[in-house]
Amino acid sequence: MAYRLSFFCRSGEGGGDEALDRLLDYLLESGDRLVGEWLGPFEDSVAAFRLGTGSSDSHRPVADLLTLEVHVGVAEIAESVIAVSPNDEQGIWGCDLLATVTLSGENSDWALVHRIWAAVVSRWGAVPWDETSGFEVAARTPQL
Repeated sequence: MAYRLSFFCRSGEGGGDEALDRLLDYLLESGDRLVGEWLGPFEDSVAAFRLGTGSSDSHRPVADLLTLEVHVGVAEIAESVIAVSPNDEQGIWGCDLLATVTLSGENSDWALVHRIWAAVVSRWGAVPWDETSGFEVAARTPQL
């Protein structure tokens, strides 16, 4: 079964590829080596990457790869925003970027999830959400 963690952001990014490039650059500068591959091609507003923390002695990941996907544009993510916060209790209306991390497999790369989480909060002031805990998942926000 897959686990999905979403982040609602105000980014000002122009397109999916640019946003994902900036996020990957930030991740590369802030921790262990990464391995992965671009997914797609997609439309301009969507970009995705299969990603994992690389082992120090090879090009193999230390855990199962996760999928990091970004959707850019207020109109692009409006349905998602309204579905999870119909009355805007979380102040996410007007967000222009939705980043989603999808984990599957038996050996999830939780260290990388926390690294991504810290990056999107630091870079774009992200508000986390998942299907199990809703916005309460934010109580587990990793420290920078």
